Amino acid sequence: MHELPLVFFTVLGQTAVGMMLLAFIAGLVGQITHVQRHKINLVAVILFAVGMAIGGLHMGQPQRAFNLLFGLFRSPMSNEIVLSGLYFGCAFLTVALSAPRLRDILKTKFNITVTDTLHQWLNGIAVLLGLAFAWSITQVYQLATVPAWNSHYTSLHLWLTVAISGGMCALALGAKRLGALAVIVGAAISFATRTGYMAFLTEQVPHLVNAQTMFWYTYLFAMTIALVLALWVLLKKQAVKPLLFSGAALMILGELASRITFYNLWWITM
Repeated sequence: MHELPLVFFTVLGQTAVGMMLLAFIAGLVGQITHVQRHKINLVAVILFAVGMAIGGLHMGQPQRAFNLLFGLFRSPMSNEIVLSGLYFGCAFLTVALSAPRLRDILKTKFNITVTDTLHQWLNGIAVLLGLAFAWSITQVYQLATVPAWNSHYTSLHLWLTVAISGGMCALALGAKRLGALAVIVGAAISFATRTGYMAFLTEQVPHLVNAQTMFWYTYLFAMTIALVLALWVLLKKQAVKPLLFSGAALMILGELASRITFYNLWWITM
C-alpha cells in the first residue's frame, strides 16, 4: 500500500500531540508529577520520531524534501511538513532539557541557565505547535475532489485520534484522570457520529465501503476496550498497568486500521 507510510506518520504524530497536550495540562493542575510528565513526553517524542521516519518513506526522492518548503503558507502539505519539524524540534528540546545533567552542562560550559519557568514555556510552545500540526493534517485531506473526504467527518475523526489514541497512551503512562476523560469523550463522539458517517460514505463511495469491514471492526473493538479501561480507571480509581499498556497498544493498532480505511476510500469522480 503506497499510503502506508502516511498511515503511520499521521496516527503516531496525532497520538504524540494528544499525549503531550494531556501531560502538560495534567502537570499544570497537579495531577501528575514532573517525572511522569517527562516520561509521557519522552514516549511521545519517540512515537513521533518513528512516525516521521516511516512517513519519509512516502517520498520517492527524499533528497527533494526541501522542495516542500517552497509551498509554505500556500500548500497544506508544506505547512504540515514544516509544522511537524517545528513541533518535533521543540518537543525534543522539552524532553532533553528535563534532564538536570544537561542543564548543569549548559550552565557551566555555556553560561545558559534553563529555569523551570523557561522549561514550562518551552513545553507550552511545543504543545501549541503540536496542535497546529494536528490542524494542518486536517487541511491536507479536506479535498473537494475526493468525495469520501469532502466532509466535516474527516476533520472530526482526525482530531478524535488526538483525543482517543493520545488519551489512552497518556492514561497508561500516568495521566489517569485526564487521559480517561479524553478517551471517554472521544469514544462517545466517535460512536455517536458513526451512523451518520457510514451513511455518508455509503452515499458517496458505495463500491468501496464493504471492502473496509475488517478494518472498521478492528477500530471499533480497540476503541471499546479503551473505553472500558478508561471507565474502570475513572470510576474505580484502580489501574492495572499491563492492561493499560496493552489497551494503549491495541488503540494505536485500531487507529492504524481506521486510517488504512480512510486512505482506501480515496477515489476521484470522473
